[in-house]
Amino acid sequence: MRIGQRLKQQFGMETEAERKKRVAREKKKIEKSHSYFKKISQVKEQNTISSIPTEALKTLIWKESKNYFKKRGRVFQVDNDNKDFLHLISLYFSNNPEFENEYGGELRKGLFIHGSCGTGKSTIFDVIQIISKKYKLPYLWFKNVSVHKVITDYNLEGEYVVKKHSKGKVHFDDLGAEKLANSWGVKEKLMTRISELRYNEFKAKGTKTFITSNLTIKEIQKEYGERVYSRFFEMFNFLELSGNDRRF
Repeated sequence: MRIGQRLKQQFGMETEAERKKRVAREKKKIEKSHSYFKKISQVKEQNTISSIPTEALKTLIWKESKNYFKKRGRVFQVDNDNKDFLHLISLYFSNNPEFENEYGGELRKGLFIHGSCGTGKSTIFDVIQIISKKYKLPYLWFKNVSVHKVITDYNLEGEYVVKKHSKGKVHFDDLGAEKLANSWGVKEKLMTRISELRYNEFKAKGTKTFITSNLTIKEIQKEYGERVYSRFFEMFNFLELSGNDRRF
């Protein structure tokens, strides 16, 4: 929507024709979103699988990671930097109680994965999502979105974006690297607000959130404040993925 149109809407200066066009656009966008999530919901209702054996999931992660990297002209490797991490990821996404015994975490919580650039933090969520779709394991499904896209969409579409990303399982990639959101000249750290809304969803419904970030939890405290810092401890298991940049 152009700035002039937004100002017209704000001050009630739209013509009836402009208003009808705007309402039609917004309705079409909402219907598209509702249709997508309804489709996902129906798949879940048809398939009640809530876990996959850990060793089977490890095999799929190995297979699909090799395919994922091959398509990008690279080679998937398991080494001392990611071996333990991939083991814990396999325990977690197979709902294996050993995740709690070995790591001391909680399966009911989401994941906050931190580490330097290029270690494979985002890739593991791409691979898990591929496995979910390819092998019809809807319990593994989550929405995968970059925080940069969240901010860009909010600047264009407004509060609808906040509502959309406040519910359901979501992986937010690259937290801490996003710019300030800007709506009607008001700037804010939008992910602070979304994080607090998702905390409420977690408390009320157990809705999981997944986050990948180059920031440590202490740096999250500095960037987003004490409230988010405190809530993250209740919402997440914290895993570090160490090593050098694998993009080179």
